[in-house]
Amino acid sequence: MSASTEELARLLPTLFRSVFRLLAVELDKTDMGVRLPQFGVLDFLLTNSQAVQTDLANHFAKDKSVMLRQLDEMEQAGWIERQMDPNDRRRKNLVVTKSGLELHKKVSKLRSKVFAQVLEGVSEKEMAACLKVLNTMNENANSGDTK
Repeated sequence: MSASTEELARLLPTLFRSVFRLLAVELDKTDMGVRLPQFGVLDFLLTNSQAVQTDLANHFAKDKSVMLRQLDEMEQAGWIERQMDPNDRRRKNLVVTKSGLELHKKVSKLRSKVFAQVLEGVSEKEMAACLKVLNTMNENANSGDTK
């Protein structure tokens, strides 16, 4: 492994934790009543229609029982609902409610503010190169999912 690869392997997880921590702190300062993992679930559900509990557990690498508790809390808060799949009565699709969508929009604005802060001094050209690398890394990391 090259020195640059070693540095990236060390820095990436640290960066993610730092950004998540910053976003969680900013979220805690609001009165929205949502935690960062719950926002992650809303984000996932809005980009993955007809997702079920197992999909979320796999995506977030969480135990199904942990995911169940989180989904129960979110359903009680009115942010999501479980709907019976019309093609399979055993399957319950998770759907973001209007209230959940409004909450997602508010937290997305906060996320944009946090990312503007952490990206200060990064040019559009640098951002484009970074996105290209991150997308390739993501594709490579997920290529094993289909094998």
